Amino acid sequence: MTIPASLLSLFPAVAFRRAAGVSMGTACSPEESRLIWARTVEVHSTLTKSRRRHSLGVDFLLRYLEWDCALYKSLREFGLDKEHAGALVETINWAALGPAIRVFFSFSRLRSAVLKTRVRWVLDMMFRALFTHPFRRRVLPSDEGLAFDVTVCPLAQFFREQGVPELTHYAACSLDWKMARDWGVELKRTRTIAEDHPLCDFRFKVPPRQTPKNPRS
Repeated sequence: MTIPASLLSLFPAVAFRRAAGVSMGTACSPEESRLIWARTVEVHSTLTKSRRRHSLGVDFLLRYLEWDCALYKSLREFGLDKEHAGALVETINWAALGPAIRVFFSFSRLRSAVLKTRVRWVLDMMFRALFTHPFRRRVLPSDEGLAFDVTVCPLAQFFREQGVPELTHYAACSLDWKMARDWGVELKRTRTIAEDHPLCDFRFKVPPRQTPKNPRS
């Protein structure tokens, strides 16, 4: 029986390995892929020995980030530059996590037919279940859609501690744009903690035709 990709996302090691196999197969020869993955497993085993414990949601996300970090370091060892290694990690992460995000958003139709309400509901659920302590979010008023600032990001901290701060953009930040595109909204963000700013300014703009007349809707 084939397990749907959306369910595989619940198992970081399995989902990441499957997505990595497909993406690496198009970027490397079979022999190179085998060697890179073998090295990735070695690097990953060292990362698991120094795990920090946070909330359940953040710990779940960090399981993906450990694989991201291990693969990225392995790709760099095998000669890929930062941009290409990071882009491959980005592709793999979206292939592993994107299906679950799409399914979750589809369920928001049960909450409302209004796009702004749906997006707000999904974001709130994400910050209740995944982006939990030590994440910190400050919600702001917005006439165009939804706005908030993230003032503490353990994901950026993890990559910084591993000596690859540039990987935060590819492994985490870039997925926000893909997510917004799938939702049919526009994301504007001018600064991130990963870029050494004090916060990440998330501004989701909902298309005018989808913006309710009553701002409380």
